Amino acid sequence: MAVTGLILVAFLLMHMFGNTKLLIPEIGAQEFDEYSHYLRRFLYPVLPPMLFLWLFRIALLLSAVVHIVAAVQLTFRDYDAKGGMGRYLRQRYLAGSFAARTMIWGGIIILGGVIFHLLQFTTQTITVGYTGSVDPHERVALAFQEWWMVVFYGVWMIAVCIHVWHGFYSAFCTLGARVGAFSEKVLVACSWIVALLVYFGFMVTPIAILTGLVSF
Repeated sequence: MAVTGLILVAFLLMHMFGNTKLLIPEIGAQEFDEYSHYLRRFLYPVLPPMLFLWLFRIALLLSAVVHIVAAVQLTFRDYDAKGGMGRYLRQRYLAGSFAARTMIWGGIIILGGVIFHLLQFTTQTITVGYTGSVDPHERVALAFQEWWMVVFYGVWMIAVCIHVWHGFYSAFCTLGARVGAFSEKVLVACSWIVALLVYFGFMVTPIAILTGLVSF
């Protein structure tokens, strides 16, 4: 669960970087579209077009599936450790946080948001502000001109970043990086930095589009 979680965090950071291309003055739309199309031809002609992208998608999907399965197993293991009586016991949390106690529910919210996100921006099954098929930058721009989409996206990203905040810290603890008081502080600081970077990195583009700071 720790390894797959870090893989997914790395993907989030890469995806966030790609989104910020829309903020480049005057040529942001062109840069974003070229970036989107480049991913489809990455390593061409060494590999056929789309092959790398599909291999990447499969690896990402496998990481997500393994992560979810591990989360379910850990949840049931925790339930069994309480003898199935957790709901009748008064629990006192000596350590942990709201994020730690709601990881499974946060994960469900995140999964629902990911499905909606893919249906909207990848398959275009769900369209907001347009009909038919449009260029990648237009999908983003037209969607985030709607205030309710920005609010939805912002709430979803809160769930994502709470998950990342606790998950990043827990993953490195699981992998043995917490070896003393100083490393504990470093891991906590890094988890905050990554979570806040993900949130503001993903939200700056929708807010800029909604407020008219960038236009295409």
